Amino acid sequence: MKKHTVFVKILALVPLSLFILYSCDYLPKKVDEEVIATAYGEKFYRADLENIVPPNVSQEDSINIVRRYVDNWVRQQVVVEFARKNLSEEQMDFEKKIREYKNSLIIFAFENHFIGENLDTTVKHDQISEYYESHKQYFKLKENIAKVTYAKVPLNAPDQHIPRELCRSHDPEELEKLENYCIQHAATYFIDTDTWLVFDEVLREVPVRTSSQQTFLRNNRYVEISDQYYRYFLYIHDLKLQGNESPLSFAIDNIRNIILNKRKQELIKNLRNELYREAIKSGNFEIFI
Repeated sequence: MKKHTVFVKILALVPLSLFILYSCDYLPKKVDEEVIATAYGEKFYRADLENIVPPNVSQEDSINIVRRYVDNWVRQQVVVEFARKNLSEEQMDFEKKIREYKNSLIIFAFENHFIGENLDTTVKHDQISEYYESHKQYFKLKENIAKVTYAKVPLNAPDQHIPRELCRSHDPEELEKLENYCIQHAATYFIDTDTWLVFDEVLREVPVRTSSQQTFLRNNRYVEISDQYYRYFLYIHDLKLQGNESPLSFAIDNIRNIILNKRKQELIKNLRNELYREAIKSGNFEIFI
């Protein structure tokens, strides 16, 4: 980099009282064009301090806020000037980048609006199933999952034989009886034999200590443990280990998002092609190469 001597001029010794006056409570009306600081030909005006100081702050805080703000402006000008001295004209040509960025923002806003107005967001179960069957190899579990029933019950809760016996059940009537018990006595519980849970989430509720989840899951179905305040009942109805194919029910949300994303891409592709064809018909552009 070129050596560059930094030159900054802050208008000589701006009186302390001037800074004090920039609080909304202390500032009298003056000409907005009053210059507070200069740096490399750039000027910082009194009007630039409008709304900088929050209401109801102390006089000392007002002074410090204004000083920091002006100092940050000066520091920015120093870096900008140094950059200008050390960048080539090509590096300094931002017009093309600004134009391209603006065009991208316009297109992005328009296409988002178009998608919101035209995208069919209904994804049927048979569409999800069909996609899953065709792409099973891509749906590998990144975590261990399990279907479980668990209950966290205070040590002094009555009739603890109910969760001990019924958490293993699949019978709807018995599970209803278990849920009624848990509503009355459990601190937390989960009763849904059809839903897959990430096993890490289960362990947040049932504090099983294990050095290997996979080993634990392979070798345990029913677990009952206690701590100082609670007894925990856990039954593992089914499990799938990390690296295996994800069950369809566990992948549904992901597949639905994939299908919708493909629809968005197709919608935008068709829109762009249609707009291009219309522009050709109307003669709105010419190509000279």
